[in-house]
Amino acid sequence: MKQLVILFHGYGSDGDDLKGLGEFWAGALPGLNYASPNAPQHCEAGIGYQWFSLAENNEANRRQSLADARPDIDTLLATVLNDHSIDPVNDQIMLVGFSQGTMIALDILLRSHYNIVGVIGFSGRLIETPTATTQTSAEVLLIHGESDEIVPAQETLQAQAELNQLGIPCHYMIEPGVVHTISAAGVEAATQFLAERFGWEDEEESDE
Repeated sequence: MKQLVILFHGYGSDGDDLKGLGEFWAGALPGLNYASPNAPQHCEAGIGYQWFSLAENNEANRRQSLADARPDIDTLLATVLNDHSIDPVNDQIMLVGFSQGTMIALDILLRSHYNIVGVIGFSGRLIETPTATTQTSAEVLLIHGESDEIVPAQETLQAQAELNQLGIPCHYMIEPGVVHTISAAGVEAATQFLAERFGWEDEEESDE
């Protein structure tokens, strides 16, 4: 069974932004593979890439923009899985996102049939809760800075409540004094969660 972490960068950024996180995890968990692709759309702000448009950034427009972007996102995701020779049903997939990337990771979790074992989301929100979701054994970890002025930390609390209502275990971590970023403490918590969901901890304990 193969294991792949897919990293989804934020609005106006690119895949290189989170590549260091993938490299860190690959070093800490030998044999782990990761992908950190660019989003399909060039960013309307003139720099980097975007997963969907934020030209009119309100709830209704975010939902429509995300719906419009899904076909290209699905195509990109299929390419990533193929490039890494991942069986989307039998291999294990972890989705990790920052900001807009978290919104994409959560959306993929709720509407895909992939074998997603977990989602780690930094500084994001849940854009749309479907009335019926694909059954999943995944768990979610949401991490958010309390002083985030880009995406309020309340969005993580709302997402956690909605995911739990869908029967998806969702843990969260609100970091006092942290703004719209990924902190060292956030990376530490995410690393622990990733190791648990991939079963690395169980293997380490059996080796002791």
